[in-house]
Parts: sequence; C-alpha cells; structure tokens
Amino acid sequence: MTRIRISLDGSWDFFLDPYQRLELQTLESAGPPLNIWVPGPWQAQFDDLRDYSGVAWYRRRFELMNADSLQKGEIIPDPTYVLHFGAVDYYASVWLNGRLIGEHEGGYLPFEFILDDALHLTGLNELVVRVIDPGNDADFFPQFTFAEIPHGKQSWYGPLGGIWQSVYLEMRHAVHITRLHITPQVADEKARVSLKLNQPAERRIGLLLTVTNPLGQKDDHRFVIDVGEQQFEGELSIPNPLLWDPQNPQLYQLEAALLSNDDKGLVLDSLSSHFGMRSISTSPDGHLMLNGRILYLRGALDQDYYPDMLYTPFSDAELEDQFAKAKHMGLNCLRTHLKITDPRYYDAADRVGLLIWTELPNWQNLTDAAKRRARETLTGMVERDWNHPSIIIWTLINEGWGVDLAVNAEHRAWLAEIYSYLKELDPYRLVVGNSPCFTNFHVVTDIEDFHDYHALPDHYRQWQGWVQTFASRPSWMFTHVYENLETWREFIRDPWSLIPRTPAPEIHRRGKEPVVIAEFGNWGLPDINKLKEHYGGKEPWWFETGIEWVNGVVYPHGIEQRFKVFHLDKVFPTLSDLTAASQRMQFTALKYEIEQIRRHPSIVGYIITQFTDVYWEANGLLDMCRNPKAFYDAIGQINRADAIIPADWECIAFWEDTRCEVRVMLSHFSEADLSECRLEWNLDLWPDIRGHFSGLKPQKAQVTHVGTVAFEVPKLNKSVRARLELRLLDGSGNVVTTNHHELYFFPHRSRTLRTAILSAPGLSELAERLRALGYQITENLATANVVLATRMTDELRWYVQNGGNVLWLAESGDSQHTYLGNLGIAQRQGRSWQGDWVSSMSWIRQDRMFKDIPTGGVVDFAFADLTPEQVIVGLNPRDFAVDVHAGLFVGWLHHTVALIAERRIGNGRLLVSTFRLQKHVGNHPVATLMIEDMIAYLTGSLDKKQDIST
Repeated sequence: MTRIRISLDGSWDFFLDPYQRLELQTLESAGPPLNIWVPGPWQAQFDDLRDYSGVAWYRRRFELMNADSLQKGEIIPDPTYVLHFGAVDYYASVWLNGRLIGEHEGGYLPFEFILDDALHLTGLNELVVRVIDPGNDADFFPQFTFAEIPHGKQSWYGPLGGIWQSVYLEMRHAVHITRLHITPQVADEKARVSLKLNQPAERRIGLLLTVTNPLGQKDDHRFVIDVGEQQFEGELSIPNPLLWDPQNPQLYQLEAALLSNDDKGLVLDSLSSHFGMRSISTSPDGHLMLNGRILYLRGALDQDYYPDMLYTPFSDAELEDQFAKAKHMGLNCLRTHLKITDPRYYDAADRVGLLIWTELPNWQNLTDAAKRRARETLTGMVERDWNHPSIIIWTLINEGWGVDLAVNAEHRAWLAEIYSYLKELDPYRLVVGNSPCFTNFHVVTDIEDFHDYHALPDHYRQWQGWVQTFASRPSWMFTHVYENLETWREFIRDPWSLIPRTPAPEIHRRGKEPVVIAEFGNWGLPDINKLKEHYGGKEPWWFETGIEWVNGVVYPHGIEQRFKVFHLDKVFPTLSDLTAASQRMQFTALKYEIEQIRRHPSIVGYIITQFTDVYWEANGLLDMCRNPKAFYDAIGQINRADAIIPADWECIAFWEDTRCEVRVMLSHFSEADLSECRLEWNLDLWPDIRGHFSGLKPQKAQVTHVGTVAFEVPKLNKSVRARLELRLLDGSGNVVTTNHHELYFFPHRSRTLRTAILSAPGLSELAERLRALGYQITENLATANVVLATRMTDELRWYVQNGGNVLWLAESGDSQHTYLGNLGIAQRQGRSWQGDWVSSMSWIRQDRMFKDIPTGGVVDFAFADLTPEQVIVGLNPRDFAVDVHAGLFVGWLHHTVALIAERRIGNGRLLVSTFRLQKHVGNHPVATLMIEDMIAYLTGSLDKKQDIST
C-alpha cells in the first residue's frame, strides 16, 4: 500500500458566526454546536439557514490511529500527511490542533495542505475550518465582493456555502505524485502522460506506468526520473485502441508508480486514473467530430442541483441512474451549467458514456479582481478535470453574464484573450467564448451556439422562422459595432433581421464553426404528490422560493389552493391530471421544436432546457427528485441520431372526406447503413390506411425528402385524435428509428342545426363564411339571435343591456370601445402571458361547449394559428366557476386569465372570445366548431346540437 486515506466525511460540529465575533480560542465558550454533515452546504441542512451568507465554523475531532488500515500495520516509511478538501465555498481558513495550516479562496476547486508537524500521530486531533461565504453585502467582506467572485447560479437559486465536497487525510511518501494527466492521441494510437511530483527528486526514481485496457490486459512501461527533475513527459503506445464514445464508453486505467532506485524496487507512491481514447474536433464543413466521425449533439442543460444536498451530488449509483435515464431519453450530452461539479459526476459520465459540455461559473462585474479569479478558476478546472473523456466542451461565459459584449470593447478583447489562453491550455477540447442569447453575442468561439425560447403552439411560426434564420448562420450571432442608442433600439426592435451590420473589430469568425442551438425548452409542471413523497409527505421547502422572479409566476407555494380557487377542476379532475397535461404539452412543444431543428442539416446539435427541474424552474425532462415525466418513454423517439421529421405542416385538424397530406423528411446522422432503408407509415385508428417509401438512399449528415403521406379521411361519427405512426427500417428489416404525428379528424355537422339568425355588421368576409355554413345573415339587429362583432361599442353594449346576445371576437388589442366595468382586453406580448420562457398553458372547458374537440381540454397544436394574442382581464376567481369557458395560466398557476368568458349585462349576454377565429371559420375545423358552439350556447340550442353529425 502506497497511500493510506482516512475519510473525514460525516458529522462535524458547526458554529454560526453572523457577526464575526468568534475566534478559534472562543469556540469552546460559544455554546453547544449544531451538527452538520460533511459534505454538504449548510443551506441544505438547516431550514433557517436557507438564505444565510456569512461566516461559519466547522470542527472535527479524530484520532489518527483509529484508521483500520493503520491498525493493520500498513505504515508507509518516511511518510508525509496531507489534508485534502474537494471544495469549500468560498474562503476557508484551516487550523489543526490550534495551528493555522493554510487558507484557500475559491468555491469550486480542490486544495490540500501538508500537516506533518501539526498532526498528532497518537491521541486526539482537532481540525477547525472557518468558512466565509460572502453575500451581497460588500461592507462585511470587501475583499470578497459577491459580484466579483465566480458563483454560478447562486444568484438565481440562492447562496451555497460551506464544505460541499469530501474531506480526507492521506498518508503519502515524502516524494509523491501531485498530477497525472493523460492525453489521448487517437490517430497516432498513443497516449501522452504528464506527471508532476510534489518536489524535485533528490535521487533517481524509477517510474512504472501500467496501462490496463478495457479488456483487462496490462502493459507496463518503465522510465526514470533523474535527480532534480520534478516533471515527467512521455508517450505510451496504445495499439488498436478501443475508443470511448457514448455507445461504447471504453475506459483504460493508468497506474503511475514511483519506485526506489535500488535492487528492491520498492513502490514509494502510486496514483491511478482512468482515461478514454477519444478525440473531439470540428470539420471544415461545420460538423462536430467525435473520434473522427460526425457527431450530432442531442443534449440537455443540467444545473446539477439535487433534492437533498443541493450542490453536493447524491451517491455514485444515483448519478449513474440519472445518466441512464438521460440516455433512455435519447440524450448523448449534458451541458453542466455554470458549475464545476464534484469529480464523481464526471466519473459517472465517463463510465456511463455521456458527453459533457461544462462551464466556468459566472460573476457579475468584470473588474481586475474578477478577471484574476476567472483565470485562476479556469486553470484549476482544466487541471483537475483533464483526464475525463466525457468532457468535450468548455464554456467561458453564458449569455453575457458578467461582461458587456454589446458595447464594451475592453470586455470583448478580454474574452478573446481568455479564449486564446484556454485554447493554449487545452488544445484538445472545444471552447465556447460566450454562449449567447438575445442582446448578447459571440466574439470568438469553436461552436456558433445560441439560445431562444418560445411558447408553443402559440408562437410556433416564430420558432419555425427563427430556426430557419439561425440555420443560415446569420450575422447577428457575432457582436457588431455599437454606433448609438437609436441604432441599438432599431436592432432590439428586429433582432433577427438579416440586415448587414458592421462587425466589431475584436471578433474572429471563421465561418465554418458548427451551429448548435444551446438552449430552448418549455415547462411541464411536476406531480406534486411525487415531490411530497420524497420530502416525507410535506410540501418541498423550495416551494417558498421564486417569488422575486418574473413577477412571481414561478412561485410554487399555494398551487393546490390556486387550482381550487380558479376552479380548474372543471377542466382537469385533479391537480395531478393538470400537471400530467402540462407535461404532455411540454413534450408536444419539444417534439415540434426538435423536428424544426432537424429539418436543417447545417444545425448539428441542440441542448434542451433542461435535464431536471430545479426548484421552481419546472422545464426539466425529469422533476427535481429525478421522477420521469409523462413523456419519458416517448421522447427517445425524437432524440436520435436518425430522425423522421413530419415537415411543412400548418394544420393537424382535418374534416372528414378531405385529403390529409403530411410531408416526411429524414435527418441521417448515425453510422447505420441506410442504403436499402424504407419508411413505413400507418394510422393507428385505421390499420388499413398505410403505405411505405423505399429507394430513399439518404446521405450522411443530410436531410432527405422522403415523400408525402396522403390519404382520404374516412367518414366519422365523432371527432377523433389519431396518430400517424412512422418507422424507418434498414435493409434487414430492423427498426432504426420511429416517430409519430398527431392528427385530429372531425365530422361535418348537419346544416339543419344552424338555425340562428346572425348579424355581423362590418364583417362581410366572416358573414359570407357563416352563410356558407348555413346560417341566415341579417343586417337588422332587431331580428338577429346573435350579433357577431370584432369591436365592442357603446351601441352594442346598449343592445346587450336590452336583451341582445353578442359574440365579441376580441382578437385585436383595439377591440374594446365601450365601458364594461372591470372587464377588459389586454395584450399578451411583453407581459408574463406571452409565456415564452416561463411557459403559459391554455385550456378550454368542455362541460358546456367544445365537447367535439378531442384535445382533453388543452389548447394544443389542434389550435395552431387560433391561439389568442389577447386575454380577458378583470374577472375574479368566482367568475371561473361558471362564466369562464377557456383560460390561460403562467408557470405555477399564476396570472390566470380568461380567453373565453361571458358577462350578463342587463337582460342580455355578452360572450367574449380572444381566439383568432374569424379568418379560419369554415376551413379550420376547430375554429368552425368553436364559433358554432358559441353561437349555439348564446341561443340556447347547444344541447340540441351536440353529438349530431352528417
């Protein structure tokens, strides 16, 4: 045995010091300590310390000879004793037996101290650690201003302080290895080894490097470290290397042993590490290349937060389990976000075969101190994690946080400089300078990525158009010259315009960087009951967080009450039914977004936001407790290297007896031989409606136009939701990939049921559409059963007040021209109801109207192009019991508003709808049924009409 390790993880004494009054000598008189578990931040372990930043003290007493290995007499000759901390956030001062042995700044990286003279080899040792976790109060810790230190998402989710990675004491030989880097050189079938000692060799030392391949075969390589040398650089032959990739994560093991330079050849010290024979690069035509083969990146953002210990990962088995879930969902990559995580995370990714795109934690203000800390943290990150084959990409900045790339030329120059430094430090991985979003940009990068979010189906056309523009490698991805405020405002008004702009002089764009969408996604609320199961039947503590974000719409607490108060049980029987519907909508949105991405072969990857929910941020593929969401078994269909794409459709709702056409494309990025492939399709409700396409011969890394699925919609007795099933088979008949496309089919209703006499003053086109449906149209309000209007005027209010019925199609922001008390029309755009980042969810009640729209009460893609741009405001929760027929909420059931509502005025009724219907009546089945149902509801003939069709 060459090293003996004693874990100091476990229970420690813990003292709060909010006023910085404690000293080492006064801990004994500070009162009884709290008990804290190491590793784990204190915010994870004490409810009243969730938001605490400041000073705290840790104490652990131990006896060295209690270690089992030492009891057995396995003593290292001429030993030195090293105390190792995985990570402490943020500033640690360490005493052993009353002696200050060292201090360390930085919350993410390991550090260690030589103990030797301070350590009691027999008897009791007392280890004390004072931790400063600086908050936003710069008066307390001016040397550690929070805005100038790398802190990552602590500015979002709350502070994290303390000893959050493992602590151990290790006995080593006086001369020992402190660094072991292995650099695979796949093309040359070699691995380069870089080794460093803690001090220059005082005598010649033998070096034995033993490589164990994934099959268990060993190969020894012997070298010598001469007197005065402290570093070793050498190459090892790796013949016929077994490559590491997500499909086959083949791991090699290297053990480096220092040997005494005598006849005995005793092992003085040894250190081992696994590594993978893996290369990552980009191609001249803009592809990501893994081991020289084209890689299509299918990833998810991972904030790397955990339900119990927050920053500290759970067990290795649980890490592997969550990564297995990621692969089950078709992912091959996680983008570990703004955090240098515990090495166990990367170890698990290495074993499971998951690519990692990892990032430097951000600061807020780029001062000289922030620059120094960023560089030191970056250097330490690369130093610590060099050997992990899973890590293929580093990111320096996320969304311009901590820099101003739009205006500040010095910041752009600094980013270019630190990018070059990182490329020199690690030329074997890819580097993203700034991973940008709206209002910030690239300066220099190996990957042209971007972030964008849209509510779907509401803004599906905007997403489609944005992706198409992004695929063309637009100029707005890189910083342009800031001229003045007016030109900047012009840019903000139309940021995706292809108008040429003058590039900033600091940018370096080669024009062939791989194009990746690095953030997009939608919300799917978690099942509250499953969360409560994890937290002992109680509401999770973090339900009380998030109220300060996005006007409070992300605040979870009270969701059960809001479900009841707004009578959402009229649509979804239970809150669990609502959250399941929310998750299905999340999947529907992601499916469409990914399919639009896959239409463009110039886009070579995507990162979904995100892998798991984090507290109030409910856009995960798993919830915070790693429970799969409703689409867990389905999303893998679309997250594959080869993807079938239902393309270029604008409607999924069809009348019976009409021709349904769906164009199909194939994105081919796998290694599979598809030269003899065929694509089969069928409708799940009608097995006889089927077909196939053969002779496709898709080209690698290209999109192939397969053909158009076409059929006549059968006669129907009722409206149905059907599924177009799509399967790609190789030449041997094996299924390569699958997909599906949801469709809605509707029977025609009898014209004899349309007995209402309508008036639509000023709406000649709508009047003709209604006349074609069989309605009688009159210009005389006195003889009309229902008046249809797009502008609510004083005249129409008077008409309703005197017993009339008005269907007000409030589709524009300028549709209200009369006083209606509290009731009003408001735009969604620019307000939380827009729902692009914190997703909105719209619903329809089907107890009195809309029973023939088989969407289960959700406003999904059956309503494409019909979703409202306006909402109805001024209603109170009581109105949702009876008078609201469709509505919308945002986030955790906040800012709930109506989309269809009625109001009695005098002797008449006003029914208001903000759905965009008038241009689609007659052609679009859903628009037609909605108009018909609302007319029938106002005239009292709805019950006679329901469920009757021709």
